Amino acid sequence: MLRFANAPDAVFQAILREGLSFAGDIISDMRSDPDPNGALSKETFIESFPAAGRVFPPRLAVLTLRDMLLRLDRPEIYYLNDYHYLLLFDVLNFFTEIHNDGVSMERNKRGRKEASFVDPFFIETIDFDKIVDLYFFDTDFLTSPEVMLNLPSWFKESYNPEAFALSQGMLPHPEELALKVDTIEDPRYYKVTPPRYFGPRSKAYPDYAYFKKTGGFDRPS
Repeated sequence: MLRFANAPDAVFQAILREGLSFAGDIISDMRSDPDPNGALSKETFIESFPAAGRVFPPRLAVLTLRDMLLRLDRPEIYYLNDYHYLLLFDVLNFFTEIHNDGVSMERNKRGRKEASFVDPFFIETIDFDKIVDLYFFDTDFLTSPEVMLNLPSWFKESYNPEAFALSQGMLPHPEELALKVDTIEDPRYYKVTPPRYFGPRSKAYPDYAYFKKTGGFDRPS
């Protein structure tokens, strides 16, 4: 499984699984563009994945997504750095927009239910901003080059090692994208849980009202 700020519940795991697969297929189709120079496919990639497109060539993005998907359901916990989180940020944003638009365009109950399916759950609305608040440690990977260059040196030290390179649009080194097993103090605590933020009557994910009702305790402040 992949390491996030909070252990994923089964619903977030399902969203990740479908989002990674969906985005990988979409980017692969972009790479199949007939332009022999690949200029149009790269341009389209940046339009759909603006943050990741600054540092990931389409082929490398696909390979990284497939690598994360391969390890998503493994029992080991895989450490993610800012390059991985940047790509996941764009992928989840892209997928949630497509999913939510698809549901909202349906005009009857049956169509909405079919469009809301994220195996094995039915989710009418995926709240991207709440997912970021809940599962991402921070969004330092979105820091602009101007802001990063003007930060005092003592403050830069609080950023992850990849943050400066990301802000300057530097491509990741293969070693930086290699997924490695993480070590945490109590791996038994960090595991996919039953749905914590989505109940039988929930329509949106994450549903903090359901979480609070069931006695949850780890909602971000």
